[in-house]
Amino acid sequence: MKRILFHVGTVQFLALLLTLSSCPVVTLAQESNGLNGLIQSSREDINAAYAVTPEAGPWMICVASYQGESAAELAYQLCTYLRQKHYPAYVYNRGNAERKKLQEELDQWQKAYPGVPRRRVLAHPQEEQFAVLLGGFRDMDAASAQLKKVRKWDLPDIKLKSGKPAFDTYDVYEPGKDKKFELKRYPVNPFHTAMVVPNPTVPQQRKPMAKVDPLWKKLNADEPRSLYKCPKPWTLAVQEFRGAYAIQTTSSSNGFLEKLGLGDHAGQRLDNAARMAQEVCDMFKKLGFKSYVLHTRYNSVVTVGEFDSPNDPALQRTQEQLARMSFKNGKTGEVAFNLFAKALPMEVPR
Repeated sequence: MKRILFHVGTVQFLALLLTLSSCPVVTLAQESNGLNGLIQSSREDINAAYAVTPEAGPWMICVASYQGESAAELAYQLCTYLRQKHYPAYVYNRGNAERKKLQEELDQWQKAYPGVPRRRVLAHPQEEQFAVLLGGFRDMDAASAQLKKVRKWDLPDIKLKSGKPAFDTYDVYEPGKDKKFELKRYPVNPFHTAMVVPNPTVPQQRKPMAKVDPLWKKLNADEPRSLYKCPKPWTLAVQEFRGAYAIQTTSSSNGFLEKLGLGDHAGQRLDNAARMAQEVCDMFKKLGFKSYVLHTRYNSVVTVGEFDSPNDPALQRTQEQLARMSFKNGKTGEVAFNLFAKALPMEVPR
């Protein structure tokens, strides 16, 4: 039976665990006092008791991730559901993590420059973001072994108090009794897209991206925006797109991910991530930036600029310029997408 699936929406944004989003709305007044109150969340954190810590283990399984006004409640409901079944479940509140990071930066500024007014800075707006994690894994292999079981779990029994759907849905056109195709809607089981991730509260040792994977040259060989064409040794990573979106499931994968020998689902999700990265790269070029794309086994990274070193003054000026940028939908006024909270210096692969 041929089935074509269209996602109505998606709550999966696994990139949040690798610090790849922007920070919340914060306005810093031109005064040295009262800064602490400016970055406090106005919402009560109902997931505080479930907060993930380094003690949860170095490796975890992200079973679901949420953003938007219902994100906190969804994370709370799912974490409670899993704990009632005696699974070591936790919640990662990315908003709190970003506020804590900003508070530390403010404290350092006040300590270094007592009495000096802080200049006004307007950071990107951001929706609430939460991830529900299973912990207790000593290494990636142990987590991967449990992941195979997690992906077979049934749809969790959770409901929102407001009565709104607790799950994304997908539409399936199936032949009915009269041989006419009928539209049927099914909930998306978040467990089916679970994946192994490092504990976001445990500092990770970053490897130079240019020295990680020799397959990158092959993946980027036909990409006209390829980062391999950057003439200087350093650039700034501004956003990452991961394969977390399934467009359809019936056609064969025909994108650059065929080179990996991946199946339909993986190929389509990663191809979609590649297209989004390409669109953002082209947008930056229209704005006058030199921009590139790097495709990897799992994601596509957008970078901006060409620099001589991570301490290049031009790199630092571009970081500041990017931090002031936001991208909104011209019709709705809503944020279309966010950049990293701070563009990350990245070595260009050779």
